[in-house]
Amino acid sequence: MYSKADSRAERVNSIIERRSRYLPNKIATVERGLQARSSTLYSLENYRESLLQENSNSQVLANLKVLDFGDIQERIRSELLVLSKLKSRFSRNTLNIGVIGLMGQGKSTLLKSLSGLTDKEIPAHEGAACTAVRSLVFNKEGAVEVRVIRHSEKTFLEEVIHPYYKSLKIKPEPRTLDEFARASLPAQMPVGATDEAVYKHLRDDYFHNLEQYRHLIVLGVEPHEQVIPVEEVSEYVRQERNSKGELIAFKHLAVREVNIFCPFQNPDVGTIGLVDIPGLGDSKLGDETVMLETLGKAVDVVLFITRPDPQRYQWRKVDTELYDIAAQELNNLAGRAFMVINYSQRTQNLDACKALKDTLQMKVVSCEIADCSNPEDANKVFDRILNYLAEHILEIDEEYARYSQERLLKIQEDIDLIIQAAQEVFSGVDSELSRIIDDQYDDLFGTDQDGWWREITIAFQELRFDFAKRCQLPSTSLESSMDEVYKTCKENAGILTTSEPEVEIKRQIQASNPMKAYADYRDLLRTLLSDHFSHLDEGLKASTEAVKTRVAEILITVGRLGVLVNSLEGSEFIKAFRELLEQEYRDLKRLQQGFQIIDSFELSYSGLIEPQIYQYLVDLSNIQLADEESKDVTLKVGQNTTADLILNALQIDYDRTVARIKAALEELLYQPSTAAYARIEKFIDNIIYHKEAQKEWKKFLRRVRAKVWAEEIGKLEQEQQRQQDWLNNVKLLGEVNRVETIQFLTD
Repeated sequence: MYSKADSRAERVNSIIERRSRYLPNKIATVERGLQARSSTLYSLENYRESLLQENSNSQVLANLKVLDFGDIQERIRSELLVLSKLKSRFSRNTLNIGVIGLMGQGKSTLLKSLSGLTDKEIPAHEGAACTAVRSLVFNKEGAVEVRVIRHSEKTFLEEVIHPYYKSLKIKPEPRTLDEFARASLPAQMPVGATDEAVYKHLRDDYFHNLEQYRHLIVLGVEPHEQVIPVEEVSEYVRQERNSKGELIAFKHLAVREVNIFCPFQNPDVGTIGLVDIPGLGDSKLGDETVMLETLGKAVDVVLFITRPDPQRYQWRKVDTELYDIAAQELNNLAGRAFMVINYSQRTQNLDACKALKDTLQMKVVSCEIADCSNPEDANKVFDRILNYLAEHILEIDEEYARYSQERLLKIQEDIDLIIQAAQEVFSGVDSELSRIIDDQYDDLFGTDQDGWWREITIAFQELRFDFAKRCQLPSTSLESSMDEVYKTCKENAGILTTSEPEVEIKRQIQASNPMKAYADYRDLLRTLLSDHFSHLDEGLKASTEAVKTRVAEILITVGRLGVLVNSLEGSEFIKAFRELLEQEYRDLKRLQQGFQIIDSFELSYSGLIEPQIYQYLVDLSNIQLADEESKDVTLKVGQNTTADLILNALQIDYDRTVARIKAALEELLYQPSTAAYARIEKFIDNIIYHKEAQKEWKKFLRRVRAKVWAEEIGKLEQEQQRQQDWLNNVKLLGEVNRVETIQFLTD
């Protein structure tokens, strides 16, 4: 794969280039494919549960119960995590070595020896944990460059604060920094040393000191990266405490990560990164989460470091637990792990180091004893790791990817089996249900002999006969309206029904003259009668409304059509049903025409009654037509005509006009009934007797049958729709389960 002439740096670059072939699109495409499968499977599983509750067919229930989704969703979730790690790992432009160890074991010292950095960039001191922030050190020619990534409000709360709340079971979790600042932490210390230490970190470090570091946290969602001078690094990564254990430096609390770029001591390194993961064991929640996330995505091999006590040396439970934690996130840890046992000349722990090496049971590539403070020793270890990386890491990664690809293909095959079984759930049932629904509809609609069609035909025949008889009778609505008008004419006759009519007329004569007074009062009486008789329009409207109400009652009760237009009645139902036909059933022209006929039925006062009234109201006008010159005049008014004579004449004029109008309108009382009968005949001819009527009704009712016959057909169609929805979901699962959407490796 490599020639002997290739430098290690060239081989490292070749590995990074080969990794990048998998990206950016292939793994991302597979992730989307898996997410689509998971979503569709979730919908199908939910639908299965509802069908088990709602279906009564024993065969269908049996088919649903044997349908096994198994652990497919958990397998998909697991592979999505693997792909996320692969994508992060393969998209990096460096090979990274993670340095892991409990606090005080010499991690920072080793990193300084390898990178050539000093305490300014990587602080290390005896005692408590000093480095409080994850640091990544990258080999890069040129001057040292430091980039600090500060927490956003979102990442600070989710990654730092919420883990404390969850661990200590404190509620509610703060959604903003303001809420955290105003929080009421429990006054009582939790029971147990571990929980007590965790609580103190939350309260004493993060809560009480919030205002000391809050200004460094970025408002919003995304963290913020900034370049800082080398001499300021310690301020951002180091935690310092006074003799009481209280923090006296605070910037590190707002820092998510620090990236340092510098030329390494070893000249043949290439694009290598060292990842300093904060020491565990100091009760700081989030450390383990940070370590797991780092191992899964940001690390290629792991260098464990431990420094044994010269007096009490043995592998501790915490050492194996640390190894097991790493194994959760880093595949094939035995092929990726190195162990350095830190020899300290100051403590003279060489015998302890040898004893630990001899008793090591954790599986690692190699275990070395080295003085981490000695750059020569440290770089010898580093050299071996680099050689191993250059020779083996690509093989390990590709093996990991192949295993993932094989599992993905097995998922695809198992989903195909689910699809095959799901397609058979309603085998033979769907066609049977369709036939049952069609047969049921044919029976319900019926023929001339039975069913809906016979009932609606009979109902409209009876309506037709009823209106045929009514056309020989006066309109009760108009007659009632006329009686009201005549009563009004009697009770309100203007000057004639005032308390002292003669006095008023006399005053009017004095104000003008008898001729003008008489003429003016006749005009007033004429106008008054015109207003009174205009109320007959209400009677005409009542007549037409009665017609539409009778039609609507049949369509709602016998025809069962009220459910289609929000249970309206009368003319409102007719209008709404007509609009429904015109907007949604445009092919049913005959029904549209029929309902247009009945909806537009109106009797006009201005066209029917007003002409009859005004031929008599004109007698109260002061206009005398040529052929009326010889007509008898009630009163010939002169300068000496008195008020009582004018009052008597006005009464005669008024009563005579009302009587003449009443006689004329009696002839019109039959016209609304005749018009109603004519309109009913025309309506029924169009929707019942026309040759296309029955066919159009059958088309229409077939489309709305589930609403009209909710019990008889609606439930069956709901069941049919559930079956169709199930099959649509199964079909969709088949579409998203194409094998090409799950392959990211090619031969």
